[in-house]
Amino acid sequence: MSQQPDTRLEEGRDEHYIPARERGLRRFWNSRTGYRRAPTPKSYPPVSSIPKTSPERLALASAENPSADTKTILYLAYGSNLCAQTFLGFRGIRPISQINVSAPVFELCFDLPGIPYNEPCFANTRPRKIPKPPIPGYPPDIPPAAGVYGVVYEVTPEDYAKIIKTEGGGQGYHDVLTPCFELPPGLHVPEKPPIPGLPKPFLAHTLYAPTLPDLPGDGKNPGEEESDSDGDGGDKDPRKQPWFRRLLLPTRRPDPDYAQASARYLNLIRDGAREHALPDDYQAYLAQLQSYAATTVLQQIGRFLFLATALPGLLLTLGLSRLLADEAGRTPRWLGVATNALMNILWALYDVGFKPLFGDGERKNEDLDMRRKAKVIIITDEADSKKNRLLGDW
Repeated sequence: MSQQPDTRLEEGRDEHYIPARERGLRRFWNSRTGYRRAPTPKSYPPVSSIPKTSPERLALASAENPSADTKTILYLAYGSNLCAQTFLGFRGIRPISQINVSAPVFELCFDLPGIPYNEPCFANTRPRKIPKPPIPGYPPDIPPAAGVYGVVYEVTPEDYAKIIKTEGGGQGYHDVLTPCFELPPGLHVPEKPPIPGLPKPFLAHTLYAPTLPDLPGDGKNPGEEESDSDGDGGDKDPRKQPWFRRLLLPTRRPDPDYAQASARYLNLIRDGAREHALPDDYQAYLAQLQSYAATTVLQQIGRFLFLATALPGLLLTLGLSRLLADEAGRTPRWLGVATNALMNILWALYDVGFKPLFGDGERKNEDLDMRRKAKVIIITDEADSKKNRLLGDW
């Protein structure tokens, strides 16, 4: 396990990633939108000092004990909370114990919209899908087949409320239970090898932001019909309501896999995976993820102007969320609706005005060329396979 990092080195590393002219604007509080005041360097215990969660505590969280009365909460971290600098330092959480796990039900994704040009997206989980075939000549663009890897922290209810409060007050993410499996320790030769047994899952809380499916008849699902065939009143679907009502729904981008996270955010996840010695293949996957960067002068101007435009509303909603959060860390529903409206307005402003004028604020320019080439390769491969099937009939 790695020891506590030198805060001076950590601070210097962050200064290296963020341009000098941008540091002042980025120093305000982080919530669902991903912004926060730069935390004052503070001391926190090293990750290695946190004991491993006992088998007895994991047994109380098994599906066989749904009504077990426990005084602590098991929380699965998979994003920036993997990093000690964020979880122990900035958030000030003091876990009772921890254990490395895999959660095979979910896969890691970055489909939670943030702020264009600055923090385009944030980590989330989604139900696992059938993996797509790799594109020849390009690195794999899918998570490992085992699902999402992370760390389950055992925390007090007070600390868990603090986690909810600093992650959007329960408005952006939903608190769900997911089965987890303990990861085996690193390879070594024990003096008395244990007899292997079947892995036993246990349930842990995690934060999950669900996304709305595509609207029927939007062209992506040609087999669906506009009418409500089962007669259950589908015309009341909130996604079919007028635009001013859909404005209150959580922000959703047309292509959830398009945006790239910032280098700052990805490095927090990579550092956390390294600190906890997560599997090497998962760390390799995290290392090959491409980050967003404003590579043109116009994009840098757009980044400054967009942040200046969004800053007043963000500060207001984030300040209210701190002030109005209850003992469980959750904010009033009306504040969540107001935050949704603000984020939808900001992203509409980006789509209509900023993107045409200043360029892409979600994905790095050179990566767009690679994405187009990959699409051409896929179309060509599909055409060749159809041609081969037709020739095979003769």
